Amino acid sequence: MTPIVLRIEGLAKKFNRSPSRTLTNGLLDFGARLLGRADSSRLREAEFWALRDLSLEARRGECIGVIGPNGAGKSTLLRIINGDVRPDAGRVLRQGNMTPLIRLGGGLQPMLTGRENIYTKCQEFGFDIQKTDALVEPILAFSGLRENLDVPVRQYSDGMYARLEFAIATAVPMDLLLIDEVLAVGDMAFQIRCLERLEELKRAGTTILFVSHSEMNVRQIADRCLLLFEGEALGVGETDAMFRRYYEASGFLDRNLKPMGMAPEMPADFDPSGILSGIAWAHGQQNEGVKITSGAALELSLGPNAWRGNAVLVFQFWSPSGLLLASSEVAIEDGVGEGGWRFEIPRLGLAPGRYRLAAGIQAERAWLGYLREVLELAVSEDGLRSERGLFRLDGKLTPAR
Repeated sequence: MTPIVLRIEGLAKKFNRSPSRTLTNGLLDFGARLLGRADSSRLREAEFWALRDLSLEARRGECIGVIGPNGAGKSTLLRIINGDVRPDAGRVLRQGNMTPLIRLGGGLQPMLTGRENIYTKCQEFGFDIQKTDALVEPILAFSGLRENLDVPVRQYSDGMYARLEFAIATAVPMDLLLIDEVLAVGDMAFQIRCLERLEELKRAGTTILFVSHSEMNVRQIADRCLLLFEGEALGVGETDAMFRRYYEASGFLDRNLKPMGMAPEMPADFDPSGILSGIAWAHGQQNEGVKITSGAALELSLGPNAWRGNAVLVFQFWSPSGLLLASSEVAIEDGVGEGGWRFEIPRLGLAPGRYRLAAGIQAERAWLGYLREVLELAVSEDGLRSERGLFRLDGKLTPAR
């Protein structure tokens, strides 16, 4: 079996939106670690999860595309693997040497010339002068910067920066290569050459983590994809399937970004009875959102009935882009449920993705109350490889008579 070059286990990282709280929490965390009481599993004021409970394995010669919207945690993941950021939980195990291409121009010295940067970077990679001398010509041929070789790189354009940095970093095969959007500033011809170079490195045994918003580039080079959404992995698998889930989770039906159609407008928040604000997940805290597996049961608890007359309780599932995807309605009879209620969807047939659960009470098609965001749901895959689209419908098979 092909050896594993990179293993990520239960990785988690949280950041703070408040600079002052960042310093305070850092001091508190340092003291807690000294006392052996560190607890990284909860969020404090102004904190949010940049990555949460992420596990992944990458084998020798494999390219994994890392996709997802801005803020999904893609760059944070590469920075943790590179050792720039310390995780709050989990660990990263990697074999052999690694080359990062994470920040444009981050590996070049602006006051040095292109030639001087080549020798400086090659020395960092452990190459002697003779080895570097042999690499100068291939680097120049690939980057197309021969005429600017002795110009300080601070005078380079972003595209020239990317050309030189990529050419140096990929001049020889390595065990692990991290790439984060550095191809985006190059022209089409250069991007094609870069993809061809990456294919050569894969054949030579280099493992690649490739972060990009370019679906074309990812489909060209990736063997499979990791889909991140708000710091959580919605799936790891075939590239086509992960892009499909990406667009489904973003509120679109296909990779052409063809919208589902006109969506009904969401009513404004109002809850005169106070019943809707008392809806809670039946299995624990929900202030950080509810994590549930596709096909599992969703159970909610409700407070006592505080209205008169018959009504209908409505639950609606909305996509992050504001599309109504599914709803569930149950009748409520007057005088029943004075001790509270328990609502259950036995099998939540939503595809992996992020959803907003709204709730309302209706009578004679008029809203008596409505809350736009009762819960945030993070629906993950259940391990089945079959494609299910936006929803999974339960069926029953019986012998014919």
